[in-house]
Amino acid sequence: MISRIQKFYRYFVYRIFHVNNDGPEINVIVILGMIHGSILLAVLIILDILFDIGFPPNLDKSEWYLLALLFFVFQFLIFFRPNKWKTYFKEFENESKEERRKGSFLVWGYLIFSLSLPIIIPVIWDAFFR
Repeated sequence: MISRIQKFYRYFVYRIFHVNNDGPEINVIVILGMIHGSILLAVLIILDILFDIGFPPNLDKSEWYLLALLFFVFQFLIFFRPNKWKTYFKEFENESKEERRKGSFLVWGYLIFSLSLPIIIPVIWDAFFR
């Protein structure tokens, strides 16, 4: 199971990197940051629903921007690995059209699902559990 998740991650980076040639490294970091931020936000929403942790905290706009900036800096430090990414590219460079079509569906599905989680969770909670 873990190896399938790791392979999907490698494929995800490969596909995002090759969307266009205008700053592909930035594309990967920004999209991964958006996805990880969205998942983190979803987890915080779930924790707040279950344990009333007081999320979101009462912060100024500038403090939210600072937190977002710090989050993206940590994302950059953790995930920016262009030399490692080149090994991912070699792994998937000979994919067939069928594999590419299936992979595109999975990548876009994961991207849309991940980014919509912070919206879906409160809506479902409110609709079914209140």
